[in-house]
Amino acid sequence: MAMKGNDVIQLADPEFISHLAFLTDITEHLNTLSLKLQGRKHVITQMYDSVKAFKCKLSLWSKQLADGNTAHFLALQSLGVIKPQLLKEYSSDIDKLNEEFDRRFAEFKTLEPAFALFSTPFAIEVGTVSEEFQLELVELQCDTILNQTYADVGIPEFYKYVPREKFPTLVAASARIIAMFGSTYVCEQFFSSMKHNKSALRS
Repeated sequence: MAMKGNDVIQLADPEFISHLAFLTDITEHLNTLSLKLQGRKHVITQMYDSVKAFKCKLSLWSKQLADGNTAHFLALQSLGVIKPQLLKEYSSDIDKLNEEFDRRFAEFKTLEPAFALFSTPFAIEVGTVSEEFQLELVELQCDTILNQTYADVGIPEFYKYVPREKFPTLVAASARIIAMFGSTYVCEQFFSSMKHNKSALRS
């Protein structure tokens, strides 16, 4: 821009550069989360785990920035010394982002017990689950063959091996969770395939 005689005043402003570096870093972190939420075989419980992990990271980053630590903000770190006042502003921005995540994912709080039962049926305490699941859960946890199958194939493949006639309530509950759409990724991929088929490339 200088070579063309079009100087950009903001690029000479250290505070603007600092804001831009922070925006670059936080956008990169959000993009990383977005990539984790994409894919064909992701179950909603796995996606929610990624969101919860990101919220924990937000809390960590907020505290670290308030203390002057930019370890997880590489663009910001590359600028050298940043004014403490700016770092506190960034910490406040991250707190607001964390609150927004709480607001957007508030309904998942009520689903957490069902998610825990679905994801860790052999580790969860029987007394902590709803009474309708307790007897079946005891039977499941005492079944060594199913326990080994769970260790071998993991979630959600494990529920293909759980006999419906013996565990009707657990199987029905797992089916409801597997059927939940965690994102629009599969739908978008389908429409992309349709667009490709209905084009000049179609033979």
